[in-house]
Amino acid sequence: MGQNVMNQIIENVKNAGVYSVIMDETQDMKKHEQVSIVLRYCDTQLNVFESFIGFYRTDKMDGESLSNLLKNTLLTLGLKIENIRGQCYDGAASMRGSYSGVAKRIKDENKLALYVHCYAHVLNLCVVDVSGKVVPIRNMFGILNKIYTFIGASSKRHSIFERIQKESNLSNNTLKSLSDTRRGCRIEAIRSVINNFNSIVLTLENINETDSTHGPDANSISNNIQNFEFIFCLKLMKLVFELTNSLSQHFQKKNANFSTISILTAATIVELQSLRSDDSFDKIWTETEQLASKESISSPTIPRIRTIPSRLGGGETLISRNVASYFKTNIYFPVLDIVIHDIETKFAENNLKILIALQNCLSTRNHRDEDILEVCNTYNINFDDLKAELKLFGKMCSSTNIDEHFEAHLTLYLEKDLIGSFDNIYLLYKIFLSIPMSSASSERSFSSLRRLKTFTRNTIGQERLSSLAILHIEKTFEINFDTIIDQFDADSTERGRRLQLS
Repeated sequence: MGQNVMNQIIENVKNAGVYSVIMDETQDMKKHEQVSIVLRYCDTQLNVFESFIGFYRTDKMDGESLSNLLKNTLLTLGLKIENIRGQCYDGAASMRGSYSGVAKRIKDENKLALYVHCYAHVLNLCVVDVSGKVVPIRNMFGILNKIYTFIGASSKRHSIFERIQKESNLSNNTLKSLSDTRRGCRIEAIRSVINNFNSIVLTLENINETDSTHGPDANSISNNIQNFEFIFCLKLMKLVFELTNSLSQHFQKKNANFSTISILTAATIVELQSLRSDDSFDKIWTETEQLASKESISSPTIPRIRTIPSRLGGGETLISRNVASYFKTNIYFPVLDIVIHDIETKFAENNLKILIALQNCLSTRNHRDEDILEVCNTYNINFDDLKAELKLFGKMCSSTNIDEHFEAHLTLYLEKDLIGSFDNIYLLYKIFLSIPMSSASSERSFSSLRRLKTFTRNTIGQERLSSLAILHIEKTFEINFDTIIDQFDADSTERGRRLQLS
């Protein structure tokens, strides 16, 4: 049955003409490296699909081994390497390496296979960068992790937490863990601590008084969270993550494209820049003071800064004498500056010239010759033919007064049934939509891997594992049971079965 679904997927990819590859790897419960491969393509109506085609085991994780695995898999399925138009992987050296990574090796055989660094991974790097460069933020995440591991590591301690929640008439909001791979875990962890702050404090105080073994740990964590700086960092990062979380969720959509991501990224940067003001800081400062007053937490103070003796080249260090100003200049502004700068610089890696040219051709009415020429030279399209089609289509867009953005133009193109009229524009739409923006589909398949290859099914064969995963993930495909029965009956001689099926 898995092979039947696979055949349907491959048939759809072949009908699409061009496609892209998404690949990621993980370890299964037997410590075997499993590579997940997903193909992205469009149907005749320009609907975008990302179809999983299986798990493939590998013993080596270098660029050569992974690229050979990918190429052999595609050739076995009857897919041509020269039809690849995009490839999306994470930032591992074996995948994106400039000299021997998978992206480079595929591009050596097909220069049209554009590499896109997974946007979801890039955004995650921006968050990690903040945690490493701003010490109070780093300490805050460390305390969050300690809270979860300390209370959740023991059923006895967690039962105390649940009892206190029930006595306080609070909803049963569980604590959330931090993860380097789950995109939304940080905002969930911060919200869970803010919503359960009083219950956490009471739980730690109870453990400190009743548990002689773990009491010191509980007292240490309690002192750390009943701190104005910790609460301020919670409030600040909650605000930042609420803005970037929408961006992260869009990156993980199967139909995400370069145009919508560019617009949403620009809007996110504008919102983050608007937070870099005294009014926005005062709002967070007031919220932190209110929570601190409610929980009887002492007012903040400026930490003592050790000065270098003047005989060693130092002197008097000028620091802010105002506590709010100190938090603003040493925590609030640096966090926003780092996030904004990282999004602008790290995302620029994917601003490929051809992607920008495609976006401009498919999103604007007045097209630049430079963009048209770039597209024509890349995809071997006649310049005059494409320019004429874009000019006519631009006139149609002007007459209908639609907005100048990609989705509006695409909707008009489909509504007016222009697929058979402007063949070159149709080809550009298909290429542009086929280029993936994240490797989220491959990562989602890892959840199926954990469900299928368990402790009780750890000897499952690779072919069976891959087929079950395809059936589990690609549920939208209809299975032709008559074809499967006929194939099973035709293989009776090879299987040594004498009973004939009618």
